Amino acid sequence: MKWMLRFASWLSSLLLTVLQPLYLFLNRNQPPKLPPAKNSLLQLSATELATRIRLRQISSEAVVTAYIERIKEVNPFINAVVDERYEDAIKDARNCDKILENGEISIDKITRTKPLFGVPFTVKESCGVKGLSQTGCTRIRRGIKASENSPMVLTMTKVGAIPLCVTNTPELCSGFESTNLVYGTTMNPYDGRHSAGGSSGGEGSIIGAGASLIGIGSDLAGSIRVPALFNGIFGHKPTPGIIPIKGHFPMSDDPEFQRYLVVGPMARFAEDLHLAVRVMSADCKQNLRLDEPIDITKLNFFYLEDAGKAFGITPTSKDTRNAILKAVQYLEKEGFKVIKPEIDELSETAETGIATLFNIQMPRILLPSSTKDKVNPILELLKSFLGQSEYSRSAIFMSIVKELNGFILPSDVPICLKKMDDLRIKLLKLLGDDGVFLYPTYVSAAPLFGQAPLRISAGMYCLICNLLGLPSTQVPMGLNAAGLPIGFQVFAAPHQDRLCLAVAKELEKAFGGWVPPTQI
Repeated sequence: MKWMLRFASWLSSLLLTVLQPLYLFLNRNQPPKLPPAKNSLLQLSATELATRIRLRQISSEAVVTAYIERIKEVNPFINAVVDERYEDAIKDARNCDKILENGEISIDKITRTKPLFGVPFTVKESCGVKGLSQTGCTRIRRGIKASENSPMVLTMTKVGAIPLCVTNTPELCSGFESTNLVYGTTMNPYDGRHSAGGSSGGEGSIIGAGASLIGIGSDLAGSIRVPALFNGIFGHKPTPGIIPIKGHFPMSDDPEFQRYLVVGPMARFAEDLHLAVRVMSADCKQNLRLDEPIDITKLNFFYLEDAGKAFGITPTSKDTRNAILKAVQYLEKEGFKVIKPEIDELSETAETGIATLFNIQMPRILLPSSTKDKVNPILELLKSFLGQSEYSRSAIFMSIVKELNGFILPSDVPICLKKMDDLRIKLLKLLGDDGVFLYPTYVSAAPLFGQAPLRISAGMYCLICNLLGLPSTQVPMGLNAAGLPIGFQVFAAPHQDRLCLAVAKELEKAFGGWVPPTQI
């Protein structure tokens, strides 16, 4: 069962090792640092800003203007924004200020019903903001705008939040690097030579750069959590079904795809992440108990620094392992019981996860220019090396992997599905309704741009949470020696999102959370 995928993963890792000197040579020059954020409003959380706005200590217009100016300041360095509504956002902010000035709504009612009143936010291009680009970042759809706000955006605007712009993704959200032939490449705000991640890489980059507070992203196999890791921020992959995904592009009619794909928030501050989850899941019929206080001393903590040692599996870096162990040491020092369980099935999640994912009806990655056309990914790959393809190389590569069923033999798929079910049963029994699990988000900090596609097995860490329906929060844990963000994810049983968010708050308090890429 394993040999095709493991061999492909080993071969790509070998190629990455051979090419490492070339990567280092091509990236030998340090890119310019981002300008520091000097406006004091940019240092406050969305929760704090919302409080000050409704008390009229500051104006929404001042906050929105500060963030628009910050976006304009950093976007030439990171290329995260693909379309904007700055003038309309300022009008929205002035309207918020007018409502407060005239006393049209009581402060008590605003506090209860519009907790983000007058606060700006940003949105992944795939999620649909009325009048702004929703191309899927593919040339075939160039120029297409969203005709209305998607339900996930409406969850934010209904509580008074103001959308500023939409941000970059890989072509049709197909990869861990946000690059495409329509809008170009998004860079990491900590070091422009490194990946900003994907597919919510534009959101990760703009938030990490201190130019946004809260962003809406989507996650099928780590697309919120990996960019959140690479850009030093928090990101939450919710339990499926609690936040609407309607209006997302791309989409599939397959119910399983719609269970694996989730929409969720990304944020610089843990309290804002919690608030955004509460706001975005307001229509959820399941009682998530997000407003209830949590005594984390009563939680059961579990951790692993990797999925196990196995041929063809990319090992986690020392930075990644140390980030988890640092958190474990803190928790043990504070009196928490932390257990390192033995879960052998995790070492096979590269193949069991990919087999499960590719067993569903995935959206088409290489969209034809007409219904009569059939796109040949091998031909497009050859054309791409000559600069003649309409498709990005990452989309072509993902299409080829899809055609090959993720390097999994069809006869092995039932075995993989059974093993994934066994893992589900084992993890749910372990977690119960009071367990949280510290686990890598990715194998390392942000790699140099171009390296992520050669780490075939690296997505296995995030993917299991999508396939098993587990909520998961990416937690930043400072910077490594190279100045790049490090961190890990915390997951729990379905509908226990509040546990992940509570642990994120505790670890932010202990280790500081988001670190600005450039200090004042």
